[in-house]
Amino acid sequence: MSWLDVNAVSIHFRIDGNANGPLIVLFHEIGGTLESFNAVVPSLLSRYRVLSFDQRGSGLSEKVRSSFGVDDLVEDINQLIERTVGLDRVCHMVTVAAAGLQALRFYERFQDRVGSITLCNPALGVDPSRASALLERADFAEKHGIRAALETTLDKSYQPELRDEKVFPEVRGRYLANDPWGFAESNRVLARTDLRYLLPTIHCPVMVVAGRQDQVRPYQGSEEVAKRIPGSRFELIEGGHFLPVTAPEALGDLILDFLGSQQLE
Repeated sequence: MSWLDVNAVSIHFRIDGNANGPLIVLFHEIGGTLESFNAVVPSLLSRYRVLSFDQRGSGLSEKVRSSFGVDDLVEDINQLIERTVGLDRVCHMVTVAAAGLQALRFYERFQDRVGSITLCNPALGVDPSRASALLERADFAEKHGIRAALETTLDKSYQPELRDEKVFPEVRGRYLANDPWGFAESNRVLARTDLRYLLPTIHCPVMVVAGRQDQVRPYQGSEEVAKRIPGSRFELIEGGHFLPVTAPEALGDLILDFLGSQQLE
């Protein structure tokens, strides 16, 4: 694992796997870290170069105190890719929930550099009532801390019936380690950003994966997202909102099958 200063922020990242293989970039969920993909990454390493990272304000990346938006997050990863593997590499992006916003904006800005997109339980924009709830959650977490917000966040995102007794304590620990301000700001980014209008314009291969037990974003919404993207593939698997945690083997198999069906660079 390493750190680089990119876009005026220190970003913690890990790059593994086949140095000559196609590049996969993993984007974790709000409240997550690069370790969210711990159980998925091993299945990818023999064929692919895998770049995972902690988004600004998360994990071991810098805890900023200035407001940021989706374009700042996209520029973070753009510069990280440039510094680690170079801008000539085509990216195959795998995102969880609100990180799908970054994939769509990255595609809009750098279409020629995107080979494919995998969206897991995507959150690509919210209606006004949901935006208000996100803003309230952000304010509460910032004021009272992550522990106080745990019951209304993690308990719904990783519900008891899906928990692995070995994995859950690690997920909970990482969640509690979140910087309250960074967590709040990430929620505000989702509340004020709606990129669903881009869906019909995406022409690279796209796979949308939904968890049947997702209580945050029911799978029917993910299926509607897939219908709006020309030629996209929709898959429904057993799992919750955090698919890399609740269904890592199934998700890993789908990623391998999806990428394996393409002529990759």
